[in-house]
Amino acid sequence: KNIRWSSRGHHHMERAHFLFFVLCVSCRASGPDVSTSWHGVNVPRAASPSPEIVTANVVTLEYSDLVQGKDLTAEIERAFSYEGLGILAVLNVPSLGEKRAALLPLARSFAELPGDVKAKYEKPETVYSFGWSHGREKLQGKLDYAKGSFYANPQFDRPVDDDALIAAHSTFVHPNVWPEEGDFPALEPNFKALGSLVVEVGVLVAGQCDRWVGGRCPGYRRRKLEETIRTSKCCKGRLLHYFSKPAASELPVDLGGEREDKRAEGAVGEDDLFSDWCGWHNDHGSLTGLVPAMYLDARGREIPNPDPNAGLYIRSRSGELVRVHIPQGGLAFQIGETAQIHSGGLLQATPHAVRGADGFPGVTREAFAVFMEPNWDGDMDLPLGRTAQEALEVAAQVTSRLPPGVTPLASRWKEGISFGQFTDNTLGAFY
Repeated sequence: KNIRWSSRGHHHMERAHFLFFVLCVSCRASGPDVSTSWHGVNVPRAASPSPEIVTANVVTLEYSDLVQGKDLTAEIERAFSYEGLGILAVLNVPSLGEKRAALLPLARSFAELPGDVKAKYEKPETVYSFGWSHGREKLQGKLDYAKGSFYANPQFDRPVDDDALIAAHSTFVHPNVWPEEGDFPALEPNFKALGSLVVEVGVLVAGQCDRWVGGRCPGYRRRKLEETIRTSKCCKGRLLHYFSKPAASELPVDLGGEREDKRAEGAVGEDDLFSDWCGWHNDHGSLTGLVPAMYLDARGREIPNPDPNAGLYIRSRSGELVRVHIPQGGLAFQIGETAQIHSGGLLQATPHAVRGADGFPGVTREAFAVFMEPNWDGDMDLPLGRTAQEALEVAAQVTSRLPPGVTPLASRWKEGISFGQFTDNTLGAFY
């Protein structure tokens, strides 16, 4: 399972294609720059940026252009290369709005079911990668109680029939765990409908990424990312409910083995202010599709994001803290660590976190992400002509600017391992 985060944007935005870049000062003690080395990559820890707000255009693609196969590699470069933000949005995807409206409110409805009902759909043998999960993962070194998730494969209810294979790779191919008819029948059809749509569009975006990478790396296997997603039996959807921030702040977090209130003095640092709904991390799969998030008030009615500081944040390649707004109706995509390795670092994973809506009791955030990734036995090989240092260097620089609990890619990947092994290493670092 990708430690992944989630979905972004909000429904009532003006259809302006822009982002706000928000630069903030880190809470870590100032002092002389220090360096660290991963896979031979020496990375200075840069000084904290000064606070200011910068604006920039969001890279957007038209769905019709993707379907027609137009050359959009210039847009891919602007979005996903070193100078890009690592995220883009696809506009005018047919039926996206209707499917979003049908599924996202169900995240809150399921989270509000009695605990004994939700417990029936927990699957610890899959490391909580299927069914219900709450307070099971660690982000930035702390147990995450701020959100609850429901995981399922939107394309295959039972990807394989081999019981031994299911037992050996349960995080990938465990059968879906849908709520029983008497508990929550609406979840399954709506989850599948939206999840399958995201994968369909993701295949088109992946094809454009392949074009761009192939033009810069002769050793890159033709259609590597597109075929990885198209042939995968293991794409994973994650329906997320972010509890209202005041309620979440009352829940305990794991701080050095002691259970403390999150609002206790000193328990929340500056980095946590930008990640109190979802801590900093990279997705470890190939490509993540992000449906625009939905905010609900205390009565369950959809509202615009009430807090201008709440929502998705990313770290840019240069270390800037960027608050992301997805254009209304846009379906966002960001790169995961596996695509970073497969492209030899030409595509870069996107560090991201979610900041909660502060001072609005009862307001929750509902989101949906689909993690597109290889099968359990997929390779994690570099393309010919690219080195591990090239694949890791930029990521190491960005990770050095994140909180200490964020595990660097170089500690979880090495040449020759499979995607299954890489996933095990990643889950071990966060669960």
